[in-house]
Amino acid sequence: MASPSEQQRQKHVRGPSFTGPGGARPRAVQVLLLLLFVISWAAPLGLVALLGLLPPDLPRWLAGALTTAGVVGAGALAVLLLRWLLSGALGYESAIGLRIIRAERVPRGARVAFVWCVLIAVGGLLALSLGVTHLGLVIAVAAASFLGLLLLLVQYSSIFGTTSIVGVVLGVAALIVVQSVATGFQHEFERRVLGVYAHINVTRSTGMTEYRRFEAWLRTQPGVTGASPFVYYAMMLAPFDPEGGRTDDLRLASVLVKGIEPETAAQVIDLPQHLERGSGRAIPLEVLRSDFELMPVPDREADELPLSVAATPDPRGAGWYERAMEHYAAAPAVRKRIPGEIRSDLLDDDEWPEDVVSGSGSGGDDARFDASALPTIFVGATLAKELGLKEESLVMVVDPGSSFDSSSEPEFQYYRVVGVFQAGFQEYDSRLVYVHIRELQRFKYRGRDQVSGIDLRLIDPNLAPAVGGAIRAALPGREYSVLEWQNLNENLFKSIRFQKNIITIILSLVITVATFNVLSALWTMVVRRSAEVAILMSMGATGGQVARIFQVTGMAIGLSGSLAGVGFGLVLCWLVQLYGYTLDPEVYFIESLPVEISVTQIGWILGMTLAICFVATLPPSLRAAKLRPVEGLRYE
Repeated sequence: MASPSEQQRQKHVRGPSFTGPGGARPRAVQVLLLLLFVISWAAPLGLVALLGLLPPDLPRWLAGALTTAGVVGAGALAVLLLRWLLSGALGYESAIGLRIIRAERVPRGARVAFVWCVLIAVGGLLALSLGVTHLGLVIAVAAASFLGLLLLLVQYSSIFGTTSIVGVVLGVAALIVVQSVATGFQHEFERRVLGVYAHINVTRSTGMTEYRRFEAWLRTQPGVTGASPFVYYAMMLAPFDPEGGRTDDLRLASVLVKGIEPETAAQVIDLPQHLERGSGRAIPLEVLRSDFELMPVPDREADELPLSVAATPDPRGAGWYERAMEHYAAAPAVRKRIPGEIRSDLLDDDEWPEDVVSGSGSGGDDARFDASALPTIFVGATLAKELGLKEESLVMVVDPGSSFDSSSEPEFQYYRVVGVFQAGFQEYDSRLVYVHIRELQRFKYRGRDQVSGIDLRLIDPNLAPAVGGAIRAALPGREYSVLEWQNLNENLFKSIRFQKNIITIILSLVITVATFNVLSALWTMVVRRSAEVAILMSMGATGGQVARIFQVTGMAIGLSGSLAGVGFGLVLCWLVQLYGYTLDPEVYFIESLPVEISVTQIGWILGMTLAICFVATLPPSLRAAKLRPVEGLRYE
């Protein structure tokens, strides 16, 4: 039995004891640490919930429980890491651990080669910034950046440390680049969809006659910054030559015509910016014109309207219907014509209405077609290219719905192109056209003053579900439909998110494989340094202190690789942005590869990598902690 002085000396060598009265304290600590370790394995559930990978048909209570378990698991992992830091990882264990991967000598010429790599990378980035876009230059900059990073690591890390770090660097860099491109795709799609469609649209299947009151009420809703009525109608469009008339090779295109109110449309869509991009100059929406006089339609009775709309006064004031009817009765008949009342296939000058014919000679001998009197239209850039249209071109818009009955002929109207827009989305640029809202009211509602619905724009697009839910709650029944922008292209957005999450999981496996390299290297190190471990333990180091030495080594590799991978990934993202890789818009809907760097994504990539590296250090650390000094010194 050791003497009291010997026990005191051993206690001084081995450090403070955690033994409490009756030995209860160490056991409680061990049980608590074991419990935290078990709970920490639920942390991936939080990552799965964050990425939106939970099945959509999962019950809400189960999804909430899994998310809560993930958050609790992440908290337990954070507590373990904090305890690991405070229990000695910042003491001499870190000094010994870092010494293991420190470079013993710098290879000759490494510094000179590193300087050359930096010069090549900086010069290439500068050339790309000045507009020199060449694929060979991009490859040279990427190769110089990676080689320079490798030479920098060799100067400060051993060969063992460098090879382990490089695997983590490549995994982190690949994940950052792919995440940035996927996020760029997702947000670019969202921006372009929101540029054409409003944040929310409220529609009624049979049309709205009380849309002025409805619009006034919607403008009072929290978060709403703009509102505008609209009409949608599927039609056919073809170029028109007033001198040659219709030809045998007439080109027709199926289009979606949107009737907008020029005075308020800019409040809900980005059409002015699209017109400037497509036509090369600013075009006011007011150039959309229509001389058609709508037939006034009285609002429905108050008991037929939602309570919120019925309580909203009409912005046109009392007696508006009587005044509107007087104005409509006094309007010329030619301005109240609806499709079917004029035959647009008549090319004789004396059969055209007076507002589209002008003459310069006596008796009308030199009569000609006056295009300036026609209503106007905006067409997409791709559609204009396919049909050979430009500003001041004439087009014929055909209503195919009127031709379904063989007893009637197709009804159509002529328009003058006054602007070409480019939304940057192939589907919109090749199929969407804009006209004055009264023109579509003429076709779809036979000249009656009613609309398909109201477009809304919000302070923040992400508020659409909340604002849409509030509007939906105020409109009982199924008479009205409230559609948020997320649901307009729901399948497209879901596929983008799904692909992004799948790619993230696959590339996370690359990081996991790289950490297995760290695990195997640490395990080999423990076996090769068993004598040094035995000496430390014989001098009084505990198993936990020895384990933390190798944990520090593994975490140093993980942290160095993560930070270097972030730097290399950002360089690659910058190269992709500067090069401007082009895409086929018919396949990808957009013209160039978008890249969007997110600090949040970089943060969770760093956290995930460090967590995987920490788990990879546990087996070799436990192996070192269980090593008996006598076995380590047996052959020394």
